[in-house]
Amino acid sequence: MTHLFPKTAISLVTTTTLALAIAITTNNLANAAEFNFNWKGDTGYSAKGSFNYDATTAPSVISETGSKATKNLQSLSISFFDPLSNLINSFTPVLSGISNYGFLRFNFDSTTEQIFGPFDIGKDDELPGDTWLNNNLALIDEGFSDEVLAKEFGFNNRDTAGTKQILDLSNNSVQVSKVPEGSIIIGLLTVCSLGLTAYRNLDKATQE
Repeated sequence: MTHLFPKTAISLVTTTTLALAIAITTNNLANAAEFNFNWKGDTGYSAKGSFNYDATTAPSVISETGSKATKNLQSLSISFFDPLSNLINSFTPVLSGISNYGFLRFNFDSTTEQIFGPFDIGKDDELPGDTWLNNNLALIDEGFSDEVLAKEFGFNNRDTAGTKQILDLSNNSVQVSKVPEGSIIIGLLTVCSLGLTAYRNLDKATQE
């Protein structure tokens, strides 16, 4: 009898937490569209990232520029790797519908599920370690850059002195793949499993 209240409280908290997780995830499944993207340069440098938006309100073509509240993107992240697949840096240019990257250029056609046009994602505050990937030719065509480069995409970085250096160039496009909704469900099941395990462990502890 002495453990009745703790056990009841634990059970109530666990059940409530799982119910909230299910409700939140169900809502996200109904509204969210999430995609991964990747790019690889001619000398082996690469970038991988992800983005998502509310599919119920977004237009067929999503375009974002500059540092401000976004029109459609909810989040956008990117990681950069050297030719040996070692992580160089990771950034989140868009978080909770707010862009913190002044040079952001992002265009996505949800019908074809392709990224197109001016593209600039990463971080550049002219500080050592800043890294970004951009579509040189598209930016030049639209007056965003005066660089003379022969290849479309450039993998850029700032060295220890803050000087810009181009680490890789390529005509390879940015490849996009949609994240299956099933993976979100798996994540939910994992959360549920962890919650139930925690409950069982606490329940066992109260019986000792």
